[in-house]
Amino acid sequence: MSVVRSAVLAALLAVLIIGAFAVQASTAQTTTHIVLDLLNDRQYLVPHVYQGDDNGKPTSLWPVYYGPNNASIYWDNLRFAPFDISRYRRIADIRSRQPVLQLVDTFLPPSAGAIFWGETYNGSAIKITFLGTYSRWWGGSMPGDGYVIYLFLKPTTWGINPEYNYSIPYVPTVGDGCMRRGYPYFVKGGVITPQSSTPYLVVMWLPYLHHCIEINATGQWSIWVVSNPDGNNASIAPSPSPNVGSGYAGWVGIGAGRFSPKPGDVINITVVYDPTTNTLSGIAYNLNTTQVASFTLNLDNYFKPPHSGNYVFGIGATAYSLHANWALLYAAVSTGPEISVKIPTVTTKTASAAVTTTAKTTPATTTATTSDIGASTTATGSVAASPGIASPSGAAPIWTIATAVVVVIGVVVVMIVVAIVLLLAARRGK
Repeated sequence: MSVVRSAVLAALLAVLIIGAFAVQASTAQTTTHIVLDLLNDRQYLVPHVYQGDDNGKPTSLWPVYYGPNNASIYWDNLRFAPFDISRYRRIADIRSRQPVLQLVDTFLPPSAGAIFWGETYNGSAIKITFLGTYSRWWGGSMPGDGYVIYLFLKPTTWGINPEYNYSIPYVPTVGDGCMRRGYPYFVKGGVITPQSSTPYLVVMWLPYLHHCIEINATGQWSIWVVSNPDGNNASIAPSPSPNVGSGYAGWVGIGAGRFSPKPGDVINITVVYDPTTNTLSGIAYNLNTTQVASFTLNLDNYFKPPHSGNYVFGIGATAYSLHANWALLYAAVSTGPEISVKIPTVTTKTASAAVTTTAKTTPATTTATTSDIGASTTATGSVAASPGIASPSGAAPIWTIATAVVVVIGVVVVMIVVAIVLLLAARRGK
């Protein structure tokens, strides 16, 4: 009996070892979570809250969703663009039913708008990628101001609940324009800086920024580390700016490459944070022209890698002086050890892109109460990645293969151990 007992104990020990290896292998997976999908007649959006700002005051006029029945309100604005009117009217006809989430309008005062949602962060690299566009640009040499990406907010006075929709405690931050010195940055549009108990990252792609000859900007990106624990007194670091100097905060006009999208162009923006190197990187890619603007920035001494836990992330936009009415078409979040920034490959579909990354992603499966953009609903089942946002296919994810190999080998080892022990027991019994 003691021999049999030893066999059982050995088998249990082998199972525990196999389980540990399997868990370790599975934690190495890369997952993709779709946040917003308005492409190809989809209308999917995770639970969220909006916040708009009109010249320093909260507004509920934007962000605003335009669905298939009223999307022409957004796209018809192309006729006001100061370009070849006939060309852009044709684009408006093509896209008149393409839904959008308009983040900001283009009034004269500084304005801003953003969508925020919750994520469970596991401590690995994280990527936010989205498709954006605009339909209206009333003047100037190029559109401004641009998109804003928020990472790692930890709110304590608000949350992702309907009661906080358009009611987030925040501080509006406004610059004094490209050619005038004004804290904290050059572009005039407002930026919403919400309350958070811990510092968070704000990444901005601002196509007009590289025209700021006063600072000799190399690129179109600005990055802030924001602190606003009380919700009414935001500070922006580093200050003074490491690359611009006194009078400014954060990194201003960094990166390489530059482009000016035209109304109706689709821009793929991807931002990646890697905690192992404490590095932030990003790329903006014009799917219509294949132009690229990118940056990489090490945050050592300025931002500590956040712990695992629940955080709020967001995508917003900023505008001023009849510039661009920036909107969203698609957004997703990926986490895992194989995340990196890659130049997307272009497809021929309107408002779509095949995004090539090193992440081995699969369609995201959800079983949760979600919020349709127009009305509340409950969505259960598989939310497939949009055909315009292609995930690598044709092979099983690396983590799945590793887990299967470990399990198979483990089962074989257990069977061999049990067989040997039982054989020895049988011989002793003789």
